[in-house]
Amino acid sequence: MKFLKFNEIDSTNNYMKENVSSFENYDIVSAKVQTAGRGRRGNSWLSPEGMALFSFLLRPERSLSMVEATKLPFIAGISTLNALKKIKDGTYSFKWTNDVFFYSKKLCGILIERVKDDFVVGIGINVANKIPEDIKNIAISLESDYDIDKLILKVVEEFSLYYEKFMAGKWQEIIEEINRNNFLKDKKIRVHIGEQIFEGIAKNISEDGRLEIEMNGEIKLFSVGEITIEKDYY
Repeated sequence: MKFLKFNEIDSTNNYMKENVSSFENYDIVSAKVQTAGRGRRGNSWLSPEGMALFSFLLRPERSLSMVEATKLPFIAGISTLNALKKIKDGTYSFKWTNDVFFYSKKLCGILIERVKDDFVVGIGINVANKIPEDIKNIAISLESDYDIDKLILKVVEEFSLYYEKFMAGKWQEIIEEINRNNFLKDKKIRVHIGEQIFEGIAKNISEDGRLEIEMNGEIKLFSVGEITIEKDYY
C-alpha cells in the first residue's frame, strides 16, 4: 500500500484523479491542509490543519454498475463510523447521504468520484482541529490527539472489510447496520427540490439507497443526488 503525505495540497481527490494510473487499490494520499477541498455538488469544504484529510483508491476487480456505485458512499460512511468508534467513545450516527455525525453534529464528510472504472474516495474528519465559532452549532471535532495516520489506515481497513462483504452479496446486512445508525430517522425534515419544498418524517434508508420520508401518512422515496436537506427539526 502506497501512502503519500503532503503538508499542503489543493485537494487529495484532485491529486489522485490526476495521477490515477500511478496508484493501486487502496493506495492513500493525505494532506495536513487542503486549499481547495470540496464536498458534494462542488461545495467548498473547510480543510484546516488538525483534520484527517485523505483520499484512497478503490480499483474494483470488475466494473461496477451505476446501482452498485451509488452504494459506495454508504459503505464509506459506515466504515468511517466504525473506525471512529474504536478510537473514541461517544454517540455516532450516519446522516444520509454522506456524513458522519458525532453528538448530532457533523464530524466527517465524504466525496466519492469515479474515474473510468476506478473510484477515488475522499474523506475529511475533524480530529484535532478547532471548529470556528460561526459553525459550532452544526459541526464538531473529536479534539483528540489520536495519531491521524493511524486513523486513516483504520478507516481504509474498515472500508476494505465492508466492501468485501458488499461484493459477497451482503448488502442487506450493511444497510440494516446503517439504518441502526440513521441520524435522520424519525426526525421532521424539510426537503428542497428545485423550487419545491416538502416536509415529512424521515424513516429508513431503502435498500437502493433512497431516503424514505413519511408525508401525509404515505412513504415517499427520495433519490440520492436529487435533494438537499434544508433543515433538521429536533
